[in-house]
Amino acid sequence: MNGPGTDPQTKALEFVSNANSYVLLATIALLAWVASGVEFSTEALHLAAMACLTLSVAFSVATLALIPLVQEARRPGQSNFDVAVQFSFLGRRRAGLKAVLLPQHLLLVAGVILYVFGMAY
Repeated sequence: MNGPGTDPQTKALEFVSNANSYVLLATIALLAWVASGVEFSTEALHLAAMACLTLSVAFSVATLALIPLVQEARRPGQSNFDVAVQFSFLGRRRAGLKAVLLPQHLLLVAGVILYVFGMAY
């Protein structure tokens, strides 16, 4: 994606890719911290926090997998978030960046909130 003369949509997609990589690393670090045996008030909150963070990591990896497909399928001037790409995963599927970015970030926030509640109460 790097190179001279890239259009604004390509630069924006590169920004999404870089930001997603940093969020992925932070989420993996947080997941490792939560899994390392920190004391939780209940085991249910511990498992729920780990489940949310694990699913967030899965959606983050899916985002990284979709980015090159979006780059290939996008028409000139089309928003990266309006592109729905086709891929094969347990059959033919269709998805866009919004379909993976939103759950990724919501699950990350939910995992952090569950972690805080599990530590505080």
